Amino acid sequence: MNFLKKNTGQYQLKLDTLIDNMKNTGFLTDSRVEHAIRQNPRHYFLPESSKNRAYENSPIPVMKNQTISQPSVVSRMTEWLDLKEGQKVLEIGSGSGWQCAILAKMVGKGKIFTIERHDSLANFAKKNLENLGIKNAKIIHGDGRLGLPEESPFDRIMITAACKEIPKTLMNQLAMDGLLIAPVGEDIQSLILIRKTPKGFVEIKNQKGYVFVPLL
Repeated sequence: MNFLKKNTGQYQLKLDTLIDNMKNTGFLTDSRVEHAIRQNPRHYFLPESSKNRAYENSPIPVMKNQTISQPSVVSRMTEWLDLKEGQKVLEIGSGSGWQCAILAKMVGKGKIFTIERHDSLANFAKKNLENLGIKNAKIIHGDGRLGLPEESPFDRIMITAACKEIPKTLMNQLAMDGLLIAPVGEDIQSLILIRKTPKGFVEIKNQKGYVFVPLL
């Protein structure tokens, strides 16, 4: 906490303003998610040249044509996943590690596995998590479309890149009664939440109007 206080002071007003904006627009309604966002300040997950933009409610380029997601979208996806203490979560697309850090806070003694295709970005994310002392998350350099069958099943799966359809390999790695969230579509995506039931997969939520980088 001392590390956080020491390095967050100059951004505090911007962070508070962003939080208020997300609440006022309905993208942040869960106090647990708010706490997780505050405990993982976004500027830690950006290159030095972009830190001054950290609390804009917009995606920001990091490297390898990848972005750190828009805060309101991160909040919405995290809330929809309905994370619980002790759960095991798979994230596809680590980016700079910000979403992973929030998930790690939400599951407490649980575990986050996150896969990143770009080696340099995976290393950047690892460093960011280490700086914040996050120990319940593992970043893996690999092809996210394949998932991580050796660690399955997962209670929750989050895909943070646009896919034309949700890969069956990932759906198969979801635990019974588990939730999976993904942006699905081409130029503009729908954010889709599905649940695995004994009778098959059931769509819980479907909201149009999102834009993510493509799943490669």
